Amino acid sequence: MRGIVMEIKGSRCVILKKDGTFAEIRNRNYAVGQEVSASTPAVGKYLSMAACLAVICISAFGYHLYYTPTSYVYMDINPSVRLDLNCFERVIDVVPLNEDAEALLSNLTIRKGTTEDCMNTIVSACQEQNYLNETNTDIEVSVRTDSAKLETKVETVSSAISEEHLEVSVFQMDKEENDSAMERHISARRLRAVRVYTEQFGGTLDENLELLKDFTNDEIFEIVREARRGSHEKDSAANSTSSQSTNHEENGGTAAQPGMSGETSAKVNRQESGEMPAHTKGDTENHTSSRPSSASGHQLPAKRLEAIRAYTEQFGGTLEENVRLLRDVPSPEIYRMIKEAKSESASADAASPTP
Repeated sequence: MRGIVMEIKGSRCVILKKDGTFAEIRNRNYAVGQEVSASTPAVGKYLSMAACLAVICISAFGYHLYYTPTSYVYMDINPSVRLDLNCFERVIDVVPLNEDAEALLSNLTIRKGTTEDCMNTIVSACQEQNYLNETNTDIEVSVRTDSAKLETKVETVSSAISEEHLEVSVFQMDKEENDSAMERHISARRLRAVRVYTEQFGGTLDENLELLKDFTNDEIFEIVREARRGSHEKDSAANSTSSQSTNHEENGGTAAQPGMSGETSAKVNRQESGEMPAHTKGDTENHTSSRPSSASGHQLPAKRLEAIRAYTEQFGGTLEENVRLLRDVPSPEIYRMIKEAKSESASADAASPTP
């Protein structure tokens, strides 16, 4: 007979069996929440009022209820794992979320039970296998739960881990975030990284997950930071140029073209007058690659850049304008719009009477 230890009273304990009933057996140093096997159980009376209430509330659904997750704790180190907890706040499953986690857990036996034990076991294993070292001390813990008690417990465990010269950050997740992470089988940090990337560059979450599959979370965050720095610097330069242009006009000078410095505007004017050759298309456009590329001050994935360039060729405007315009439009939708426009144009040409 197998069951889950629900209550311990000295030398005896109560277990919840698979059929939803309870049995009293001898306590062999068991822990609450532990799954045990008893070859000669003594099925008897319930030990306490607590057990009686458990029978009323759980009855035949008790065993299944125990194994139904209601809270989740994500640990992102480099191995990324998810702890699934039941309504009794016991860890019932440890889920690997990337290849490093699969390798870590394949050589690690985690006794499912308390959140504290599981978190400490994972941290210790990461230290032993050098995932946590002098240069990598960051741990992100994300919690999805409706239990204030569990939140406090995770905070307490995280604070204790921080005392080992590790940097532990704790985040709270809402249901939508957790559902999104679970649906895509990714960690909370991975979800945050791809989300900020999507907010910065457009496209869809799933599209960018595929696009960034060979990038680490740190690389993704750095790409976003660089783009934001570039945008900030560009805005600062534009404000400075506007101020200089106004002063120059007041002194009788010629205003620079919108968005350009005086030197750049003069260069454009010389190109138009034939004083100097314009750059070739190959010089001005960025070559695409599998990694994010730059386009008019924006860091864009190569495939995303190709889609917006194709849109610009079809509908006009500037690449920078269309980057902003198409921020929330998936690349496949962009290509669909282009295809429809070309189809309509071909139909119009075919319907036009010949002179």
